Amino acid sequence: MAMTDAEAVAALTKTNETLVKVSNETDALLREIERLNKALADAIAAGNQITPELEAAIKAVDTRANSIDALVGDVPQPEG
Repeated sequence: MAMTDAEAVAALTKTNETLVKVSNETDALLREIERLNKALADAIAAGNQITPELEAAIKAVDTRANSIDALVGDVPQPEG
C-alpha cells in the first residue's frame, strides 16, 4: 500500500525530530566530555593525583564520542 502525502510528511517530520534530538544529545555529550577533559587536565596541572582508571575511563568515553561524531555529519540547528 502506497503512503499518502500526509503520511509521508508525518513520517519525515517524526524522523527529523528524532534526528534533531540525537544531534542535540550528541552535542551535549561532546560538551560534557570537553568539560571532563579540561577538569582532568587542570587536576593534573595542579599536581592532583589522578588514577589511571579515571584517566582511561575519560579517554574511552572521548574516543567513543568522537567515533560517533565522525559518523554523524554536522547538521544546522533548527531555527526558533
